[in-house]
Amino acid sequence: MRYTLPDEGELVTYHEHTLAELDLAYTAHKVEFWQGDACNLKELFTGFDLVLAANLIDRLYAPRRFLESVASRLNPGGLLVLSSPYTWLEEYTKRSEWIGGFKKDGESYTTLDGLKDILGERFELVDVPQAVPFVIRETRRKHQYTESEVTVWKLKA
Repeated sequence: MRYTLPDEGELVTYHEHTLAELDLAYTAHKVEFWQGDACNLKELFTGFDLVLAANLIDRLYAPRRFLESVASRLNPGGLLVLSSPYTWLEEYTKRSEWIGGFKKDGESYTTLDGLKDILGERFELVDVPQAVPFVIRETRRKHQYTESEVTVWKLKA
């Protein structure tokens, strides 16, 4: 894989990495990459034991649609792992589509509350949510520190 990283202004650095240098060349036949719309996935994307939605739900135009359909992608007992900082912004998701981060009936309604309401019928929350920090490199000298909340959900049998 070849890629560039922003350095400063218009300057970038060039990088390349291979599975071989990580002693993972033997796994190449087990991996496929597909590009798709998480809110409108093709029917062929089914039969999974695990679905990871990392820093995704607060960037979807219809997060509820994704969450309501994800059970059909999993095998019985399969796991859904959600990771998100819950940074709801109208430039990505219309306010009416947010699943949390607002007042409901005068009370704070968090994204976790929304997840429980949407997923609770078909999934069980495996453990308490965990805060997992990550850093996004914007340039060589500027980084963004963020914490995602990670939840693991098991599809009920």
